[in-house]
Amino acid sequence: MFAENLKKYRKLAGLRQDDVARVIGLDRSAYAYYENGKTEPSIDNLKRIAMAFGVDINTLVDFGTSQHACEFCNEPQGGYSAPGIISEMDLSKCSADERTIIACYRACSDKGAFLALVNEMYEEELKK
Repeated sequence: MFAENLKKYRKLAGLRQDDVARVIGLDRSAYAYYENGKTEPSIDNLKRIAMAFGVDINTLVDFGTSQHACEFCNEPQGGYSAPGIISEMDLSKCSADERTIIACYRACSDKGAFLALVNEMYEEELKK
C-alpha cells in the first residue's frame, strides 16, 4: 500500500519521479524503487516525502489515519496568496526546476521566509 500511496500522491502533485527525488535529495532510480516497492525509505526520507506531499507519515504508510495538511494542488488553511494558483494541470507545463521550487515551497515549514528569499532574488534581478 505504501508504494501505491507514493505514486498516488506524486501524481496528485503533478510531479514526476525525478522532481520528488530532487526535493528529497535522491537519485530518481532510488525514489522509483520506493514506488515500485523494491526498497523502503529511511525515516528521514519518509519525513521529507510526507512534507513534500503535504500529508502526515501515517497517511503515506496507511496506518488508518488520513490527515492531509494540504493536497499538493490545494492548500486550504491560509492558501497560496499569490495570484494565479497553480492547478495540477498547470504543473505539467512547468519545467523540472519550476516544479522543484514549488515542491520545496510546499515542503518548507516557514513559507514566509521562503517567499522573502525568492522575492529578494527577484528584486536583485530587476536591478540588473
